[in-house]
Amino acid sequence: MRQYKLLLALTLTVITLNPALSALTMTVSSDMVFSGEAATLTCSVSADSGEVLSFRQWKDQSGDVIGKDPGTFTTDGVIYTITDLGLTGNELLNWKLVSASVTSDKQLTCFALISAEAVEVVEDSGRVEVVGLTPVNNVTTSGENSSVSCILTGISGSDVQVEWSQGGSPLSRGSHLESKDFTETDKVAVLTVPDITSDQTYTCTFTGEAGGSVSSTVKIDHVTITAGGASGVDTGTRVTLSCVLEGADSAPIETNWFRSDGSAITGRESGFSPYTSATFKEGLGSQTDSLIIESVNKSENFTCCFVFKEGDCVEGVAELDVIVVEDEEGDGQEGDGQEGGGEGDVGGFGDDLDNDIGDGLGGETGSESNDDIDEDADQGDDDGTDEGDDDDKDLGSSGDNNTDDGADEDDLGNGASNYWGKSVWMWASSFAFILVTSRI
Repeated sequence: MRQYKLLLALTLTVITLNPALSALTMTVSSDMVFSGEAATLTCSVSADSGEVLSFRQWKDQSGDVIGKDPGTFTTDGVIYTITDLGLTGNELLNWKLVSASVTSDKQLTCFALISAEAVEVVEDSGRVEVVGLTPVNNVTTSGENSSVSCILTGISGSDVQVEWSQGGSPLSRGSHLESKDFTETDKVAVLTVPDITSDQTYTCTFTGEAGGSVSSTVKIDHVTITAGGASGVDTGTRVTLSCVLEGADSAPIETNWFRSDGSAITGRESGFSPYTSATFKEGLGSQTDSLIIESVNKSENFTCCFVFKEGDCVEGVAELDVIVVEDEEGDGQEGDGQEGGGEGDVGGFGDDLDNDIGDGLGGETGSESNDDIDEDADQGDDDGTDEGDDDDKDLGSSGDNNTDDGADEDDLGNGASNYWGKSVWMWASSFAFILVTSRI
């Protein structure tokens, strides 16, 4: 009977030494940092009632103890700082571990012994990941939609959130467009902002689900491009087109010129000479690039493209307006008309000569005839007057006819022939008149 009691007592003792403990919760955070930065992990333990923290410590990824009390410790050349944090609610433990100057990923473990009527061991690990965050800025001109992006690398998994802000405040809905492309190795977040009219700066923040965040600022650089074209130039003229870049925060890598069909003008092609007449100067934010065309032959638009390190091409368009003069048949006819006018002038000159000679001869002949007829008063008055007048009229009339004939002449050779022919006729007529009057 005693043996049974003892056995029963032993059994009860075993049961008493292993009571069911209340629910325990341990939470260890993780962190993501840039290389060389300090990483911070926190560890907290919560219970529902009556439990006591018996022991605690931090261990590195090799299992070596870093420390169990607040203070600064060095393990494997790495400096750690342990700090107690205030307890809230039903927390039994709340402390943090700071690892200085992290250069590679690591895993750190929080260890604790919790006891009530019995002792329970709880532990969990947090991960430190060294990441990279690349901001991709943009350069744009007024009125354009512009996109900037942030690329996060070095973090595994896809449990990462991204948030965009400006001036410390989250961006309002409808003012922008967000997109992202997350892969196992890269997390790309893109922000598109419409109608840029001035410089804009934004902040992208990536946050891991287990804790830790990294941020970077990105900028939209607003610039202006003034294109200098050429208007109203003649074919064959040598012209210089230009593009002036102003307001840029950084120097462009290069400048390219393109024809209106989209083909690039590379190097010093035949007839084209692109060159930079004023190099970019930090702080001034301006650069002038020009394109010389040795001999223009048509109207065309040329595009200048300033290329920046982000890969953006900011464009300006220089317009070339060429006056093209085409040969027409009217030009030849106009020349013929001038030539015909010249011939007419020559013909008119011949007419004037005919009139002058005709008038002179007629006058002299009439005078001589009248002088001869005066010897006989009666007969001379009748005959001389009539005949002289008639002859003078005839000769004058002949001169008038010569004027009309000369006006009709279109050829210099014909005018000369008529002149000499008429002159001979007039001399012959005068001679015949003299003979007739002599006989009388």
